[in-house]
Amino acid sequence: HGILVLLENVETYLLHLQRFLDCRTEEFDLDMDGEKSPICYKEITTALRQWILPTFEKRMRTLIHKPLCALRDLLVGPRNLIRKRLDKLLDYERIESKSTLSYDEQAVANTYRTINTLLLNELPRFNGLALQMIWSMLGTFSCMHKDLAADMEQLFQSFAQQLPHSHLHPSAFWEWAESAVLEGAKKLQTVCQNVEDTLNAPVVQPLSPSSQRRLKQLTDKHGSGKIYQVASTVVGSRDLDLNLGRGELVAILSEADTRGDKRRWLVDAGGRRGYAPSSKLIRYHQAMEDPPPSPHLIVPLDVNGKRRHSYTPESQPMRVVGQPYFQVIAAYDFTARGNHEVSLRVGEPVCVLEPYDKRGNREWSLVEAISGQRGYVPSNYLSMKPV
Repeated sequence: HGILVLLENVETYLLHLQRFLDCRTEEFDLDMDGEKSPICYKEITTALRQWILPTFEKRMRTLIHKPLCALRDLLVGPRNLIRKRLDKLLDYERIESKSTLSYDEQAVANTYRTINTLLLNELPRFNGLALQMIWSMLGTFSCMHKDLAADMEQLFQSFAQQLPHSHLHPSAFWEWAESAVLEGAKKLQTVCQNVEDTLNAPVVQPLSPSSQRRLKQLTDKHGSGKIYQVASTVVGSRDLDLNLGRGELVAILSEADTRGDKRRWLVDAGGRRGYAPSSKLIRYHQAMEDPPPSPHLIVPLDVNGKRRHSYTPESQPMRVVGQPYFQVIAAYDFTARGNHEVSLRVGEPVCVLEPYDKRGNREWSLVEAISGQRGYVPSNYLSMKPV
């Protein structure tokens, strides 16, 4: 197990080294005082990335990584032998107390004794050689880093007089270096915070009729300050976890679970109660005004008095029979939450195919957008304007 952990650490080390080599900092313009300083830094970076560190990586793979992989493969044989010995041990203990053994039982006993003797004689030698290899690789690893440090020191000394702050006393230089690093870290933290604030900024979007009813229900029960919206789909993986779709509204009951874990919040999803990850919940900010009700859109029936559905095969899309000089448009932006809905932008003209859904509910209308895509939108998101 220790060899596998060591091999994993070496592979992680090489991965980080490769990622560092992939950063081509010498190709960027540096904002530095003076003309020589940027040139010196670019030459140093080029030497590190193209010669010194690639040579070090090659030696790491040849002298450390490959021997560790070989040692890992060699461990398979002893491990299988130990497992086989354990399998035979039960049979051997069962027949060991017998005074006379059958031919098959004698074969089992002989097999176990052979395996046990082999392990007792050879396993200590194998462990000793493996330990010797590991110590040798650790010594090689240490020497390689000494060589790397010497190469880097020689490189920097060749540019020492041309670099800024080379005239400073060592204590003053390290004080300057520490302040520069802290200042850079502070700027990076500010950038990360700005990005996080932008990503977590509440997006105000008009709600569907069912979501409006849930909003009223949750607000009346828990208050507007407890209302949150699901930022991305939640799939429960533990007991009492809820499955929530993106955009659903919930009310916060507790900002921690029964064990005090603040990453799981207890929420009310309109009757269903359970836990949801706090990282996927954002505070809901209600829009300033609700969308106005949609106009009454009338669709004629067929000759048999039955409603025709545009999804029925070989049926022609039904056009809205309205006033001759009016156009149906989207009064508000709407973002589709599934394949059965269609996204619309405010002011986008649409063709209403059916002013109801498959169940005859007039709160949803089947429309065709100018792109040709069909789907459902809330009826109160549609309005009419003169042409």
